[in-house]
Amino acid sequence: MEFTAKKNNNATCDLSIQFSADEVRTAYSKAYKNASEKVKIPGFRPGKAPLNMVEKVLGDSVMDDAANIMLNQAMADLFDKLEHKPIRLPQFQMETFDKNTGAKAKATYDTKPEVTLPKLKKIKIQPKEIKISDADIQKELEGIQKNMARNSLKEEGEPVESADLLEINYKFKEAGKEYPEQGQVGKFQMGAPQNPPGFETNLLGMKLNETKEFQFTYPDPYPQSPESAGKAITYTVTVSAVYKVTYPDINDDFASEVDGSANLQELKEKTKKQLLDIFANALTKRATDDAYNEIIKESKFIIPESLIYEETETVFQNFMREFGLPVTSLADYAKRLNKEEKEVRESFSKAAEKRIQSYILKQKIAEDHKIQISDEEVEAGYEKEATQQGIPAETLKKEVQKQKAETFYRDKFLFDKIDEFVYAEVEKKSPKTISTEEAEKILSGKEE
Repeated sequence: MEFTAKKNNNATCDLSIQFSADEVRTAYSKAYKNASEKVKIPGFRPGKAPLNMVEKVLGDSVMDDAANIMLNQAMADLFDKLEHKPIRLPQFQMETFDKNTGAKAKATYDTKPEVTLPKLKKIKIQPKEIKISDADIQKELEGIQKNMARNSLKEEGEPVESADLLEINYKFKEAGKEYPEQGQVGKFQMGAPQNPPGFETNLLGMKLNETKEFQFTYPDPYPQSPESAGKAITYTVTVSAVYKVTYPDINDDFASEVDGSANLQELKEKTKKQLLDIFANALTKRATDDAYNEIIKESKFIIPESLIYEETETVFQNFMREFGLPVTSLADYAKRLNKEEKEVRESFSKAAEKRIQSYILKQKIAEDHKIQISDEEVEAGYEKEATQQGIPAETLKKEVQKQKAETFYRDKFLFDKIDEFVYAEVEKKSPKTISTEEAEKILSGKEE
């Protein structure tokens, strides 16, 4: 067997293989032997007929099997010799296949994606630093205060007031439309910010076991529930319980009850540190993502089209599962959207290409800078992950072993280490100090 391999500039390689007549005949012999177990020859049990008789009966009908046997063996022999390895078994085209003259086969196969990186120190980002104000700390403490609310049942005859918690039975129907009223049971917190503006004024003054019917028109627009915007809904509400909600004062006793702090000042300092850590970690991750985006812009990628196509399908299927939609084909999904398949595929393809770029980028950075992860660092990674999940490290490791996810977590910890390296390497301009409100907009992607 002789071969030539020529690397192309699009992450593919042209492979030509020439086989001798002996190799073709050997492949035929193996194909006849495999077929002898099934072929029926008078006077012989299956698999017991001489091969020369099997050959006479089957002739060239096993040619495809023989060619596949020969090509599979060839790739097994050639793999270590190929400078540019295939990422999947090549699809060969047989040019000739003859017992007397030999055979020729050719294929163009996909190779690993390639990336040329810029110098990391030339990449510039502007990290953000958080400033925690007294108002931020107070807001956090008030959130804890609400979680420590005490509810006391009000007496029959006491009216509903603006901060009460109600248990209600209610029915509703859209004005002007006939459909069965649906009975519901639930709790309703008066004064909650998510309540529709003006809705709770209809409940003020109601008493235990009182029933009231009223019509409420939702504002338009109404972003919290766009399907309700502008609609007039008739509600029938019965109050089954009324609770007076009281909150503990934010003082030294409150601090002690929260986490055993010696006084309120100590709790405030702890709260400030927690907020700083939470925002600092999130903003560092965002800055690292910004760095990768800049690196991608300055890098040169060569990615096989087939790899992007396969990853597109994976991204699409993950999207369907994430939103609880039945996993169907991308073509069917495009029809449901009333769009061309090409347009819908392109949107998923962009996300797929970005995922591939990010992955091979990190691999290349690790390779170039000899970044590896030790067993000790893996153990530390499990400890950190378990702390974030609020479970013991041993519990996490047992679950990982059960799910056979050791490789996934080892790669995750390695990529975390690569992220830290990249953030340290890139040039960071003077950090910009921002408020928590600005940080929340940035982290939610709502910044202008």
